[in-house]
Amino acid sequence: MDLSDVAFVDVAAVTALAVTALNLPEGRMVVEHPPPQLSRVLQMFWPGQNRIEVRPR
Repeated sequence: MDLSDVAFVDVAAVTALAVTALNLPEGRMVVEHPPPQLSRVLQMFWPGQNRIEVRPR
């Protein structure tokens, strides 16, 4: 998922991504070029999760 055009995500948006990734039957979700707050929110609320791979800007 390319988020390069997204300037801001809130906790609800990150929750939606996390829940979607956690409900995948297998594999992981790859998020490319997200806004910086996405990684911070993931670390705060879902530390150690390995179903979302974040590839920074």
